[in-house]
Amino acid sequence: MPIGYKKWVIYAVGTICLGLCSIGCVAPATPKPITEKDVPPRYAVAVQALKPEECGQCHPHFYDLIKTKGGKHRIDCKQCHVEFHIYRPGRVRYEQILPKCEACHDLVHGADLAQCSECHSEVHAPLDIPAGRALEQGCHICHPELDKEMKTYVTQHTEIYCSSCHHTRHGYVPECLECHQPHESSMTQSECLACHPPHKALQVVYPEDIPQESCAICHTNACEALKRSGTKHSVLSCTKCHPDKHRTIMRCRECHGEPHPASMLQKFRVCGQCHGTAHTLCRE
Repeated sequence: MPIGYKKWVIYAVGTICLGLCSIGCVAPATPKPITEKDVPPRYAVAVQALKPEECGQCHPHFYDLIKTKGGKHRIDCKQCHVEFHIYRPGRVRYEQILPKCEACHDLVHGADLAQCSECHSEVHAPLDIPAGRALEQGCHICHPELDKEMKTYVTQHTEIYCSSCHHTRHGYVPECLECHQPHESSMTQSECLACHPPHKALQVVYPEDIPQESCAICHTNACEALKRSGTKHSVLSCTKCHPDKHRTIMRCRECHGEPHPASMLQKFRVCGQCHGTAHTLCRE
């Protein structure tokens, strides 16, 4: 091979090697900064925290519950769900990610009812409480006065569970006629409650202005006799002589004083000996 040709090959190889070695020493080109006009419109909006209606797009059932039955729980979802979408089966238990009632609430019903979810089973509808064993056991804690009434004024109601009457859900008020036969077919719930407090049902009370017709439902004979008598007693309200509570009977002297001489009152100590009963008043 000619000497000149060898020199040319050596020169070419050296030049190539030198060029390859210098590549790593050259600083990379600075990337072109992204300008506002390069950002697609969908990413140009500033990120905002999720709103309840946005949570509701994926959780419509809970959104509707909060909307219709949420009560004071109608707050931003993120106030309770500080962390969300972090459930990992086998790694993060579902119970771990659920908000804890005690984060906002103290033991509202005391230490005996500390397990909130046993009664408030749906926190998105906190006051829609279904009937259940846990609720049954806590009635006396939240309703001590009614519990005392039931135990003080013993009736057949005392022997049954609260849920026998207040079934279905908490706050349900039953119709008396669900269990009881009415005194007459036209009786209404309000007429039952006008005389019978349900938690002490045999302690019969009534308003001062209760009409005679209501008394006549149970005391038919007395009311009919009173009307037939034609005396001043027949136009009086029953509560005039039977005030305050059932079976109260005023003495004649409380209205009439002592209209007869003392000698007669000594001989006839009971007005009814001459005048009969107040419902069938005689004039002898």
